Amino acid sequence: MTGAYIALQSGDAGKPLTRYSLLDAPPLAPVNAQGVRVILNSQKKGQLNPGDPVMFSGFRVGTVETSRFNAERRGMTYQLFIASPYDRLVTSSSRFWPESGVTVDRSASGLRVESDAIVSLLRGGVSFAVPSGWEPGRVARNNAEYLLFDDRQSIERSHYTRHVPFLLLFTDSVRGLKPGAPVEFRGIRLGTVIQVPFVLPGKTQNMATDYRVPVLINLEPDRFVREMPDFNLVQRLKSGIARGMRATLKTSSLLSGALYIDLDFVIDAAAYSGSQVIASYEVIPTAPGGLNQLQQKLVSALDKINHLPLTPLVMQTSATLKQSQRTMGALQQTVKDLNQLTASPAMETLPVELQQSLRELNSSLKGLQPGSLAYDRLVGNMQRLDLVLRELQSLLTLLNRKSNALVSDAATQADR
Repeated sequence: MTGAYIALQSGDAGKPLTRYSLLDAPPLAPVNAQGVRVILNSQKKGQLNPGDPVMFSGFRVGTVETSRFNAERRGMTYQLFIASPYDRLVTSSSRFWPESGVTVDRSASGLRVESDAIVSLLRGGVSFAVPSGWEPGRVARNNAEYLLFDDRQSIERSHYTRHVPFLLLFTDSVRGLKPGAPVEFRGIRLGTVIQVPFVLPGKTQNMATDYRVPVLINLEPDRFVREMPDFNLVQRLKSGIARGMRATLKTSSLLSGALYIDLDFVIDAAAYSGSQVIASYEVIPTAPGGLNQLQQKLVSALDKINHLPLTPLVMQTSATLKQSQRTMGALQQTVKDLNQLTASPAMETLPVELQQSLRELNSSLKGLQPGSLAYDRLVGNMQRLDLVLRELQSLLTLLNRKSNALVSDAATQADR
């Protein structure tokens, strides 16, 4: 309505000037406002905009003042203002990361969903904090520079500045293993996966003879410096490899199918003589893991069962069953003869002890006649044993043709 005009904010310190830089927009905070200004550097564009909130533990403590592209650094530079008394929260150990409102991360640790404060949910912004376990550090000076991290999880990794690379060669499928996945020993994190698959510098892999997939990892000794300053991670690892420690792939989340690398002792591990170096990288020996290891154990057990002499055993059991039936027939004839003997008048002429013995023998044999409980149990057990052996023979024939038939459905075939 009134046309273009120039506005200014007065200062209360410094020398008088006659030349000033004309800003495109008024500053979001007065020049003489109490607080601290910090500079954030980032290689990504569009993360922050002027006016976005600066958050600490969910509370707004400042504002993003400017956002510009730095041609010399080939990256973005953001200026933040944190008002007093919250400026004392910014220290040399503070770390900054952008807030997008809702963060969804599908990694080796599973599915993680985080929601920020309602202000960040609507407008985004940037948060800062001192990571857990770190020293608070000194109070930040004005115009101190910081790196803007991609997310809060990447801040933890930035604390471990020492990295010892190792090379792993897997015969298992590495699908689901991503950069950033943890390297653990019995649940204790030792390092991080760097590249999958890893292209060996100066090496050409012959896929016709070697199907192993190279994976590059970094062990991070600084993870143990604070609690165990005398702990040598690399030396302990090499000592463990000599005693059967191997690297295996394990599933960390059935929902996402993500994998991680587990270092642990393997029973009956193949002998490993000395350290192996490929393209200047030391190699950690690997072993089959997960379902592949289970399938190998299953196939080994089935091979042992398959070598059992089941066919002669089935034939011998059938012959035993037939012989038992003949024995039962002879036993029935013996019981019939005893009944006739004990009922004849000649029985009375025998001694009393002999008569008693014959009657007891007759009573015992009656318990093995057809229809008696013992007879039915004996015949039933023999018939069930014969049936089980015949079914087991059919099962082993199927497993011999398809070793994973217990895990996946076997294709049906027409009867012959």
